[in-house]
Amino acid sequence: MAKKQKIKNEDPSINFRLPEELKVDIHKRASLENKTVSNFLRDHLIEFVDGSLYAREISYFRDNSLINSTEFLQLITWVMTKRVNSKCQSSDEQLDTYIQTIKRMDFSIPANIVKEFDYVLADLIRVRNEIGNDRSFYFCGLMGIDVKFNYNLLVNYILNNLKPL
Repeated sequence: MAKKQKIKNEDPSINFRLPEELKVDIHKRASLENKTVSNFLRDHLIEFVDGSLYAREISYFRDNSLINSTEFLQLITWVMTKRVNSKCQSSDEQLDTYIQTIKRMDFSIPANIVKEFDYVLADLIRVRNEIGNDRSFYFCGLMGIDVKFNYNLLVNYILNNLKPL
């Protein structure tokens, strides 16, 4: 952000009307920040115009784009349903979408969670390439296979490590 310049009386001004409730709210907020209304509004307008007003929010969503995506939510929901039913009831297109979502996992997701999804990815690819209608997944542990997805690790991560903005 550019260095702030001192405002002089001869600098141009803009006048506009606003609802009384908004004016009251602006006065309260300016007072809480120990600023004049003019300085409060000027600072916010500068941040709005230069794009920095929502920089923190934009950065958060950019850094967490996968976690905040519908595809990730669908993948998590699907993985959780496999806890009780290992049968493949998804279309090949749905399986392809889950595969692509797992492949997009990046630095925003801890390595131990990515490792768990590696089991799912390998199993998804195996099932996707199988022919027939009696396809089942092993990662969920319902088929007596040793390699199991650690559901508790995922649940703990979602409930305790994902932070709201």
